[in-house]
Amino acid sequence: MRKKSDAGFTMIDVLVSTSVMVVVMALATAGILTMYRTANAVDAKSAAQSQLGLALQRLDREIRYAEGISEEYQVGTDWYVDFLAVQGTKRQCVQLRLSGKQLSQRTWLYDQTPLTRTAWRPLADGITSARPFDRLPPSDVIGYQRLTLDLRSGADANTATFTALNTTRTSRDDYCVAGR
Repeated sequence: MRKKSDAGFTMIDVLVSTSVMVVVMALATAGILTMYRTANAVDAKSAAQSQLGLALQRLDREIRYAEGISEEYQVGTDWYVDFLAVQGTKRQCVQLRLSGKQLSQRTWLYDQTPLTRTAWRPLADGITSARPFDRLPPSDVIGYQRLTLDLRSGADANTATFTALNTTRTSRDDYCVAGR
């Protein structure tokens, strides 16, 4: 004769323990999926911020030595601004564009005939801004042209104002009109 404790499990015991295990596994799986989604979102945000930071550093070098910055303008839903960049003896027009969610740039040599523009080169993706460019004319306090970029990546905003040190109160803002 077998003892009652050696009789094994009843069907109800197995069903209850299986149900408890299913609930625990569902909660654990949901937690793991949430962690992966959060990690992917943080990685994407970090990559976008890094990309935008590099673009702003590059633009700082180019705009700092510009001879003139155009007024910002809009064509359709795309925003543009041009500036005449000077690097040594080389003078080239640089055009920035925010199209869709991509900040891109193209260049052409100043006073070159025929005009040869480069292809659009992406600088940063995932950018949203109602008005990304704002040209500030020289003032009594700051005698240089300035360009403010308001670039938003997700919920984060990056606003930078670049001062064109080769400009004066009499600098033009139409140097690069021929390339538009």
